[in-house]
Amino acid sequence: MDEETIQHAMLVFGLSLLVGPAVGGLAGWLKNLFWGVGVGALLIGCAGLYAAATIGWQRYQSIAGTASVQGSLVEFVEERSKDSKGRTTVSRAPVVEYVAADGQTRRVKGLGGGLSDKEWGDPVEVRYSVADPAQALVADFQNMWGAVWGLGLFGLFPTMFGLFFTGMAIKEGRPAGKSRSPVESSATLAQQRWRTRGTVLANLVFLAGFAVCFLYPGESLGKALGAGFMTIGTGALLHFVVQSFPPAMEFEFRSILAIVGLGFLAFGYGAWMMLA
Repeated sequence: MDEETIQHAMLVFGLSLLVGPAVGGLAGWLKNLFWGVGVGALLIGCAGLYAAATIGWQRYQSIAGTASVQGSLVEFVEERSKDSKGRTTVSRAPVVEYVAADGQTRRVKGLGGGLSDKEWGDPVEVRYSVADPAQALVADFQNMWGAVWGLGLFGLFPTMFGLFFTGMAIKEGRPAGKSRSPVESSATLAQQRWRTRGTVLANLVFLAGFAVCFLYPGESLGKALGAGFMTIGTGALLHFVVQSFPPAMEFEFRSILAIVGLGFLAFGYGAWMMLA
């Protein structure tokens, strides 16, 4: 990958962590708290989505010039890192051996914590550059798309919260409107039945997600958590849809259900792909 492009994207996101709170604080001081939180979160969120899109596009382009080959796991090596408090963390990074089209045997190291469910000698897909077979990467989700997924989460949630608080700020700034008319505030019998059935279905799906986490067949913790979280997210989104039936719940309250649903879906998908 183009390291300069990655560094640029990460620099933009890093600066947003400083600029977002500063601009948000100024907006909050000039306007109100809702504007401050909304603007600050949107700046951080948009920067995160920009970084995710930039790195994702660069990764897509780099993969286009690669060839796939089946390698084999030969060992795990320990990697040590320190956090901001000086605490040392040890992870095991997989080393995969592969043979490129030129017949030479090479090795590539994956990200720490990857392929934890594999054993020595197990087959592992590798993608290497056709122009330079020594440039390769382990072709699993964590190594290929993990950074894009992570930055996407860091961009998605601040963006959703930013839109939520910005909407609240706009609503608060409007003059007091009229209350709903009787037609808007009352539901027909058919609408009530659909809302009741939809609520029951959403609750069943939501609760089923917790059961899936514990009862999912197989020994893969990642797939169990992923399937459970995605089911819970689906239940929350169903609640959002049901509460949008007339007479709809206030949008700011419904949007919380949408944020929770999308959040569980995103985390569940990541757990399914990276921890499986």
